[in-house]
Amino acid sequence: MSGDQPLIRNEPPQPWPARLMRVGEAVGWALAGLLLARLIWLAVTPAGALGAWQAPAPATLAGVAVDPFFPQAQTPADAVSGLDLTLVGTRVDAASGRGSAIIATPDGQQQSYGTGDEIMPGVKLVAVAFDSVTLDRGGAHETLYIDQSGPMPGGDSQMVRDGK
Repeated sequence: MSGDQPLIRNEPPQPWPARLMRVGEAVGWALAGLLLARLIWLAVTPAGALGAWQAPAPATLAGVAVDPFFPQAQTPADAVSGLDLTLVGTRVDAASGRGSAIIATPDGQQQSYGTGDEIMPGVKLVAVAFDSVTLDRGGAHETLYIDQSGPMPGGDSQMVRDGK
């Protein structure tokens, strides 16, 4: 051994910016390791981070029978009614889900009936739509439509046919 160099070297401490750079480098390597671990975990795991995706259930409004923003189509009735009744007019109440209809009975009398009213023995008014009503006749649902087959009131059917 030569006597020129001592066995223990005393180096002066590094200035603080160099120490800060080393700490920053260590933090950077730690974050890179975490990102690499996350990438491997995503490649190995078949489902998403929150599990399998499911469609959300449709929201229901508590206490509201009819949603005015997204009205649901009514299910069609089983058959067209063969009763000797004539539907003269309807009034739909979308807010409450109820309504009323003016119906002419076989004797020619017109009367207003609300949803749930009995029109004839064994025949009840179940639902009211814009141009029809649904009747309950002994448990079977039937539809009664407004008669729109005749000419327009106050109009000339000849002008409509000729397109003038």
